Amino acid sequence: MNDSLEKRPGQEHPVSVYGANLPSVETRESLPEFEDSADLRDYLEIILRRKWLILTFLFAVFMTVLVVSLSMKPVFRASGRLEMSPRFPKVTKFEDITGGQMFFTRDFVQTQVKLLQSGTLAQRVLRKMNLLETDPARSREARAEGLIERFRKSLSESLQFGKAVEKTPDPSIASLKKEKGMQSWVGGNLEVHPERDTTLVNVSFSSTDPAQARDFVNTLIQEFISWQMDKRMDAASSAKQQLEKQLEVVRIQLERAESNLNAFAQKSGIVSLSSNLNLIYHQLEEVNKALTVAQTERIGKESVYLQSLKSGVSALPIVVESQMLQKLRADYVAMAGQYQEMYTIFKDDYPKLKTLKARMVDIEKQIKEEENRMQHSLKNDYLASLKKEEALQKEAEEKKNLAMELNDRATQFKILEREVETSKLIHQSLLERSKEIDANVGTELGNIQVVEYASLPLSPYKPDVRRNLLLAIVIGLIGGIGVSFFLEYLDNTVKRVDEITDRFHIPVLGVLPLVDNEDLHDLDSLVKTRPKSSFAECIRTAKVSIQLSSPVDQPPRTFLITSTSAAEGKSAISSNLALAFAGSDEKVLLIDADLRKPRLHKVFSNGRGSKQKGLSQLLSGICKVGETIQTTDTPNLFFIPSGPIPPNPAELLASNRMHDILKTLGESFDRVILDAPPAVGFADVLVLGNYVNGVILVSILGHTHREALRMFRRSLYNVRGNLLGCLVNKLHVGHHLGGYYYKYYKYYHYYYQQAYGSSPESLPEHPPQERA
Repeated sequence: MNDSLEKRPGQEHPVSVYGANLPSVETRESLPEFEDSADLRDYLEIILRRKWLILTFLFAVFMTVLVVSLSMKPVFRASGRLEMSPRFPKVTKFEDITGGQMFFTRDFVQTQVKLLQSGTLAQRVLRKMNLLETDPARSREARAEGLIERFRKSLSESLQFGKAVEKTPDPSIASLKKEKGMQSWVGGNLEVHPERDTTLVNVSFSSTDPAQARDFVNTLIQEFISWQMDKRMDAASSAKQQLEKQLEVVRIQLERAESNLNAFAQKSGIVSLSSNLNLIYHQLEEVNKALTVAQTERIGKESVYLQSLKSGVSALPIVVESQMLQKLRADYVAMAGQYQEMYTIFKDDYPKLKTLKARMVDIEKQIKEEENRMQHSLKNDYLASLKKEEALQKEAEEKKNLAMELNDRATQFKILEREVETSKLIHQSLLERSKEIDANVGTELGNIQVVEYASLPLSPYKPDVRRNLLLAIVIGLIGGIGVSFFLEYLDNTVKRVDEITDRFHIPVLGVLPLVDNEDLHDLDSLVKTRPKSSFAECIRTAKVSIQLSSPVDQPPRTFLITSTSAAEGKSAISSNLALAFAGSDEKVLLIDADLRKPRLHKVFSNGRGSKQKGLSQLLSGICKVGETIQTTDTPNLFFIPSGPIPPNPAELLASNRMHDILKTLGESFDRVILDAPPAVGFADVLVLGNYVNGVILVSILGHTHREALRMFRRSLYNVRGNLLGCLVNKLHVGHHLGGYYYKYYKYYHYYYQQAYGSSPESLPEHPPQERA
């Protein structure tokens, strides 16, 4: 086996020959990431391509909503309105037991809304309307057992191995379940919502019976007001009971305080606290005044007495002013004068002189005695005033002590008296509050006013068929588009033409439109039978693209056409391309290299491909090349059928004989076109990719998978195959915005007819000098 490498025409890299199919060790540049960003046109294309899915989904939703809406029982809604004032009205001057303070309006209204929706109020209304016995809901929630509960019970009974015992349900539990179910029914049909920036609350109830809806709303309003009054009365009753207990305690304390006050008054001898205090204070004042006078008098007498002791009595004013002393002294002076007159004349022994002297001594003695008496009198006066002062001082101290003692008793008396007064005030206040509660409960109007009662609804509000159908249309469109985009997200196929070039870097050689139904029977030869059709125009454009895919000096003389999967139209494209090349005065050989499921023998051999000699017999050495080449009805077009289907197609195609045959045929024909089997799953294309100048891939948007395309490209590059490009087949012009190719071809065809008076297919493909 020759392992040398040779460079073939139309190939950039040398390829191995004679079976040297080794994987490429050349480091290839990795493909850049493809930006799978979609614009508005892509979304519109998806919607148009999947419009029937969207319309089907829309129709299903529309019909479902229509049937459900028409089958629904009409539901009526009755509404009433309440005013929730955050301040209680003041009928009396007393304060309310439940609080008369100002609430924050929003919190207060929300609290009242929750109370209107409470289960307790619903139970009161149900009992008031006797709905617990009639069971108007007739729903799963209002029954004793639901489906899940019954399934659980049946399962538990079946696990008892046929020993299920009939149990009598507890009536209280069944009644409780029924009440819970009815409360759930009320909660599902009751709507309470406050009006914004107001204290108004709307109450609505829905029912299939309009009278029942009206009666339920009105009963709910009345019961709510009664419930609020009952709560206030209960609060007042509870408060009154507490007040009565406190009154009893305060009464006992008052009696004890009064008893203590009386006992203290009796013990202290207090008859009248104010008169006793006034008398003591008056006596103390009088004693203080007398004491002051006595002190003044004592001081005066003491000074006189001390002066008499110091200077003698004779110098005192009292002695000087004494008439008796003045008289005695005058007599003594007169006698002393006589005595002196007589003493000068007479001797001491003169009787008159002795008598006079004796009388003088006697008067002097009297004066002395009188002075002593007066001095003793001053002393006595002083001592008397001193004793008087001491007595007054003692009495003043006694009165003062008595006043202070009386003040202490008065203080204790006032404390006890104040305790009595306080107990009296508390007792009086509690007694008054107890009477206020009865008066306030009876006159309280409440802070909830009925603005309007519910009236009988004349027309149902549900079902609104028009609104439901409009919503069904919107939801159907949104849902259909969403399902379409979801399926599009799950779809891993190639959806746009530019995705092939941008994501996988494979050139697009042409775009072939979807053929009309009347052209399907001539699909393999449309270039010949209907040369002016759009499909034929696109085949010719693809032919030109194939010619220009390689340098002019190295045109792709041999190439194969394949696809990633079956039913992508590669055989039809192969035959039409062969017809197009043959129409350009090129000698073309078409080989049916699909040794697994051939089809071209039905087109060019009138269905006798299995009986005639073909490629499988040629590769097996049974016949020669000249024996397998067949002529066709088209000039310059020759055909080699596949022949009998061999058991080992890949081994035959990978033989050196296949390489030699292609080399020989490439020298004898201008174009050698091979119709190969699908690439994914078979090694035939990878084997033939080394023997031809190029490979053309056929893809269908929405059919060719990205992973298959990526795998094919990688596998072909690993064996050094030359991928010329891709042909996009069966492009639906109405579904894909890529139909601008088709519009361009129509314009191109019209331009040639207007300019040259003939269609483009009647013109030569290349000028003579170019072909030469």
